[in-house]
Amino acid sequence: MKKALKVILKILKWICLVIVTLVVILLIVRLIGQKINSKTPENGINEEMYIDVNGQQQWISIYGENKDNPAMLYLHGGPGNSTSYADWAIVRKLSKDYTVISWDQRNSGKTWIKDPKSEPITPEMMRSDLEVVVDYTLQYLGKDTVTLLGMSWGTYYGCDYALNHPDKVDCIINLSQCVDNRDGMLAVKDELLKRSEGDAEDHELAEQYDPLLLYDLSEEDSKAFDDLMNALPEERPAMLQSNPKLQEIMEKLRNQSEIMNRLYDKYMPDDESVFDSDINIIAAVYFCPYYSLSDLYKISRYGESNNFELDNQKAFYTTFSLKDRTSYEMPFYVLQGDDDDYGDIVKNYMDNVTAPDKDLQYIEGGHMSTMLQTEKMTEFVHGISEKQKELK
Repeated sequence: MKKALKVILKILKWICLVIVTLVVILLIVRLIGQKINSKTPENGINEEMYIDVNGQQQWISIYGENKDNPAMLYLHGGPGNSTSYADWAIVRKLSKDYTVISWDQRNSGKTWIKDPKSEPITPEMMRSDLEVVVDYTLQYLGKDTVTLLGMSWGTYYGCDYALNHPDKVDCIINLSQCVDNRDGMLAVKDELLKRSEGDAEDHELAEQYDPLLLYDLSEEDSKAFDDLMNALPEERPAMLQSNPKLQEIMEKLRNQSEIMNRLYDKYMPDDESVFDSDINIIAAVYFCPYYSLSDLYKISRYGESNNFELDNQKAFYTTFSLKDRTSYEMPFYVLQGDDDDYGDIVKNYMDNVTAPDKDLQYIEGGHMSTMLQTEKMTEFVHGISEKQKELK
């Protein structure tokens, strides 16, 4: 018995030793990879910093192979959905043509890790934040204008800025363009009705689907709902108890969620995955030069504990809507997934856009395809860069 126990202890000791050795090797490999990715290209720039943006320490990184290249500010999606722990490897592919500034917007990514704020976010705050970041980076890089690269929510954000500050934007390049939140939701319902035509039961559910349930609430009910969502979980039962109308809204919302989940799972399955990318996303995260292991752990819990709260969601998206805002003083280019333009909203919008130059190109895929297919995205952006040189 003692002999067997010794053998078992010896085996366990070797297992522990192997595990510790593997962990040490993995950490050393990560350190080497981070060191390589932290190198500054000759004649280029590779920096990260926190800057004061309207009272919050917000994170930016700047990377480029030639400091003489034009400046490009990348505006991530969401709002509140920074993926700088992985997308750094994607936007760096543009560094041959541009000096790329990545920015974790208010209460997102490394900005949230460093300096989370609790106040609800208004459109005015977001607009002012972007103004500060553009002014700071232009001065820092010694540039007069910037190219805006928007992704999803960032396309609203960038177009809104360009329309308000045309003198500071030399070009707009957007990935997965958004135009109007309300119209987009209605277009999804139309698509569900179309795809469910062969199933009477599902088609009836699609007719009952009300994507505007929350969007078309009265101002009073919308405020009550936003307050409920922003409250602590333990505060919500009392808030519901004191507001019968809010109880009715929540019951309708539960019913609509069941309809949406059933129809989406069957007719609009989310087939895209980060693992479909033509780069290794796991390696990008693991060798990210900007995130410590502690940062990665914290960002993995972002959805559970973040402070990204919109003051009024309807007012927010109404403010940034691009509907009927189609006159641009700079070239405007869009790359879109062919399964990400329900009702031809983007196509119709671009048809009505007036700009010195414009182009809309489609690639196969959905909303995330324009970032996941990095080779096609890089080719698209490089072509625009060459065209801009000719136009100048």
